[in-house]
Amino acid sequence: MIVINKFGGGVINGAIPIKHLFEIFKSYSPDDYSVNVFSAFGKTTNKLEKIVNNYIKAETIEGKKLLDELKFFHIEIAQELFPKNHTIFFIIEDIFQKIQHTLSIIGQHKNAAYIYDQIVPFGEILASQIVSEYFSYIGISNKLIHSTDFLKTDSNFNSANVDKKATFENLKVYMGEGILSLYKNIITQGFIGFSDKGMTTLGREGSDYTAGLLGNLLNANKVILWKDVPGVMDKDPKLSGNENAKKINFLTYDNLDDLLQTATSGLVHPKIVHPKTINEVKEKRISLQVRSFWDLNSEGTLIS
Repeated sequence: MIVINKFGGGVINGAIPIKHLFEIFKSYSPDDYSVNVFSAFGKTTNKLEKIVNNYIKAETIEGKKLLDELKFFHIEIAQELFPKNHTIFFIIEDIFQKIQHTLSIIGQHKNAAYIYDQIVPFGEILASQIVSEYFSYIGISNKLIHSTDFLKTDSNFNSANVDKKATFENLKVYMGEGILSLYKNIITQGFIGFSDKGMTTLGREGSDYTAGLLGNLLNANKVILWKDVPGVMDKDPKLSGNENAKKINFLTYDNLDDLLQTATSGLVHPKIVHPKTINEVKEKRISLQVRSFWDLNSEGTLIS
């Protein structure tokens, strides 16, 4: 069985949730394969966006301050997960040197969208590196495969369009049956891809979209979106007056049109299930599950 897991920054925002990942993976059988899509930790993307804006405006002192804060945030997480002198600290240092180098040549490019896409993806890269190293440290077999190696897009920076045919061919190489059988658990990034002109980002809810896309192209048995909510709700529980919102346990593809309509209107929180994600799993009739990251006794919402 192939399962695609997607973990967002809303739930993976520190060392404690990273340690909690073990509770999810310990239940997998030897016949299960997983591909695990990670977003940047916590508010990393927001901070990287601010850093990019600072450098574009030549406010390099403020940008450097924010970058140092972001580096410290990731080092603190690593210190809670790994012993001193673990290789992850050298990896983090190397990534931040790459970010700093890219920022130093930012004035050579006038396209703000291009600049954004060469910096912001490092949030996902940092997250996936730390999780992969932690899995190896605690004995969970895994392989880190960067989405910039397989997810081919055009050069429409900030909202790139995926070349599904090229991506499918790449996946045969990077996530073929032999790779899955050998490593069992693949770690990769959501939200980002690559074009002939550099790294790209997929736009709003790009990590969920990546998970749906991988489910489609790998013919997965299930795609699971791990969230900080119980599942898909009949109302947005974060809006005033919706305190009585109820979880929808089951949905079918026959009533997906209704789901998309309510998601658009805001009755179902649009960040929980995005239409682009649904379109990918619907095409192959793959089950999509929205689950609570912390309550593993709950099956959340199943769309099948």
